[in-house]
Amino acid sequence: MLKHMLENAAQTWRKKQLIRAEVASAIGEYNLSETAEDIYIFAAASKANISNIRQHSYFANKSHSTIKRAVIELKTHNLLKSVEDTIDRRVQWLIPTD
Repeated sequence: MLKHMLENAAQTWRKKQLIRAEVASAIGEYNLSETAEDIYIFAAASKANISNIRQHSYFANKSHSTIKRAVIELKTHNLLKSVEDTIDRRVQWLIPTD
């Protein structure tokens, strides 16, 4: 059981490293913080706003201000843009730019 769990963890780690390398080659020129990279990937993978980023278990150890700083960092580099929700105008969705 433990051996199987460790093999799964090793496979997951290798996949994470491959994805990190792909992301680094795509946005490496911007010298982003690790939190900003994670938020960029999260926003690209799913519909995201600051509230649901904060509520996700992956970002549980990140403060609200750290997440906001990372979002501002991404917006400054024009990697993310905010799009107003069609129903609730208070919600700003974070969309990766093309």
